[in-house]
Amino acid sequence: MSKESSQSSRSAELVYFVEYRGDSIELKGGQLLIGRSAMCRVVLDDPLVSRQHAEFRVENGAVILHDLKSVNGVFVNGQKVERQLRLAIGDRVSIGSQELVLRSRTANKKVANTAERRTLSETLLDQPAPRIMPGGTDAINSEDSTVQCEGLDLLATVADKVIALRRGEDAERILTTYLQTLLDKARLGHFCPPQTADKAVTYAIKLAAVTGKAFWIEYCIELYSVLRRPLPVYVVDTLYELLRKISGVNLTALRDYVATLRAVQSRLGPAEKFLVQRIEGLERLAALR
Repeated sequence: MSKESSQSSRSAELVYFVEYRGDSIELKGGQLLIGRSAMCRVVLDDPLVSRQHAEFRVENGAVILHDLKSVNGVFVNGQKVERQLRLAIGDRVSIGSQELVLRSRTANKKVANTAERRTLSETLLDQPAPRIMPGGTDAINSEDSTVQCEGLDLLATVADKVIALRRGEDAERILTTYLQTLLDKARLGHFCPPQTADKAVTYAIKLAAVTGKAFWIEYCIELYSVLRRPLPVYVVDTLYELLRKISGVNLTALRDYVATLRAVQSRLGPAEKFLVQRIEGLERLAALR
């Protein structure tokens, strides 16, 4: 084998991923879009982050970081990136106030570590109602945030693929049972961890975008009305876009949600109070449809 062939073989064995807040996020398809928009694969709830801020791309066996004309720029190991930069493993990427680290592993290790997840994902695509884990949706323990997050993470692995292909019905088939069960349990007063709720509405808003259905917008409104919390900033941003395209959203439910937020406004911080004002704007926008 020639030196070039050997190098190419070693490169092909590498799987690149980004570490963020303890999660490992693979550069599936050789790219990873990051920003505040709910349509990004990695959504950063940070006012310093642009809607589509940056993208990791695998090009000719190397990972190139592209700044997508962001307002506040991208920094690698403390140095600002001018348009794009080839990354080395271990480089620390700062986007807004968030930090991500580029990592890699060999492909065979990935297969060993994720065989069970991939088998579950393939099964989900072939079933009319997805099973989140052994025991079905009843296995979601409302007091166990780790179980809830892992359940949605497993589904998201497949959902991201079909959403990217604009296969809205398949995405709904994968996610609906989990999302509806989560909402039902929240209605009954079960604890819903903030990170689980945030991820749930992230995927609900993606479903709204890919299917054009008002139902998924209403899902976001109802879940956070039950939780008596403002929706995440990136979901609010996306709702301003979707409400101009999707009609039929339940205006009464949105007004009730705004009333709920006003009732708890005294215990909210400045950033959350600003979000309440933006959600009030959503009510006015929906009323025009």
